[in-house]
Amino acid sequence: MTTSAKAWLNELLIPSDDDNYAGHRNWGFTIYRTGYGSSSSDQQWQRLLETIQTSAHEEAFDAIESEGEDPKEDPELQKLWPLFRLDARSNPALAGLDIDQLRQLYNSGEGGQPMNADFKSHRIFLFADVEVLSGVDSIVKCVDANYRAEDYLPRHTRGQRYSGWMRMNARSIANFWIELGLHYMCDIAPPIIGGIQLVIWGHDVPYCG
Repeated sequence: MTTSAKAWLNELLIPSDDDNYAGHRNWGFTIYRTGYGSSSSDQQWQRLLETIQTSAHEEAFDAIESEGEDPKEDPELQKLWPLFRLDARSNPALAGLDIDQLRQLYNSGEGGQPMNADFKSHRIFLFADVEVLSGVDSIVKCVDANYRAEDYLPRHTRGQRYSGWMRMNARSIANFWIELGLHYMCDIAPPIIGGIQLVIWGHDVPYCG
């Protein structure tokens, strides 16, 4: 999955009332921690955040098509780096919240406006539950904030194929962001088979682009 730094920056422009632009929005996601209790969960949480931060920058660099010989010297790319944010929310009050409860929390803006809640194509948030924080693989769970089950009722006997969330490689944040500029999450999420999501996006599933 590739793009240009200029195209990426243009996507982040915030329109103003005078037909101009008010600057650039940050790219990245709000991530909620719902897993607590184990002695190692704090360390696992910090390790997950570090993995996402480091990998997002590395993957973004790999995804950029630069007109110059050295992409690192691309002035547009230098503007893009500082715009990455990970809005990490850790509070024991979040312990054990399920996906529907987190979606309600995100959509209500409780605890402060989540990242890019006003950016239609990227109304997605992440969360780390007990499963994520106790696993040996660096994964994170992604949730479609706009998902409504009634919009995805199956039209055949195979059952519902999209449930509004998916597991993702935590090192695939940048490519996931780019994909959301091209596809709805329901179009890129691994299908549910037999009521189970068998694969991890960005690891078992290739990117669309």
